[in-house]
Amino acid sequence: MIKPLIGCTTYFVSAFEENKHRFAVAQDHFTSAIDDPLSIQQAGGIPMPIPLIDDEGYIDSVLDRLDGLMLIGGSDVSPRYYGQPYKKGLGHMDPVRDNFEMKLLDKAVRKNMPIFGICRGLQLINVYFGGTLIQDLERYHPTEINHAGYMAPKWSTAHNVKLLKDQALYTCFGKEELAVNSFHHQVIDKLGDGLEVAAVAEDGIIEAIVHPSYPFLLAVQWHPEMMFQIDQEQLKLFEMFVDFINNRKTQSQQLCDYVNS
Repeated sequence: MIKPLIGCTTYFVSAFEENKHRFAVAQDHFTSAIDDPLSIQQAGGIPMPIPLIDDEGYIDSVLDRLDGLMLIGGSDVSPRYYGQPYKKGLGHMDPVRDNFEMKLLDKAVRKNMPIFGICRGLQLINVYFGGTLIQDLERYHPTEINHAGYMAPKWSTAHNVKLLKDQALYTCFGKEELAVNSFHHQVIDKLGDGLEVAAVAEDGIIEAIVHPSYPFLLAVQWHPEMMFQIDQEQLKLFEMFVDFINNRKTQSQQLCDYVNS
């Protein structure tokens, strides 16, 4: 079987971001950490970074060639997408990326494309389905757990999450608790329409969501792509994503063979 092609979103970096000349030549850039595409490759897929080109025809053409979509981490989603003003504690936002990824996600959902979200990806998905976010945990939902990360290796455990028994993550890992890292200061407040909680932190913060009536839509708040090279168990998330796509392609091919026989 041909390995599935999975699109990975990327960061947009302006040449003059925050009034600083970021590069020797004044050019805008798109980029990503190697962890994101590497996790897909290690799970058996072919990662394809998606440049932020805000053109409807381009987005359609890209999605027509993809078997799945992974929404990676990054900056805060603008509160304008969930009807709130900017509050104290709101972090860096990227209007170019927000606009592009909302279009990308909308088109992918309309195509019933398998989708996996990480950190910002989880928050973007929740907002897309009509949910809201707590704009800063420290100010508006204080907890003893330091979800925003700390000066430690990227794969270090920050806290545990409880995997709900009736959801896909419990089946994926085969246990009730999982140790995870944590690098975020925003969390889900109101859950989006049709979404269900798949995992929660020890303090009750939502750490994973699914859409049970969608072919495959899963998102986690932690960063498994930063952990799997040390904790191989975290690769199971990406393998589950790739395996679903492979099974879907096999069933589609079998149906085509039957129709044409």
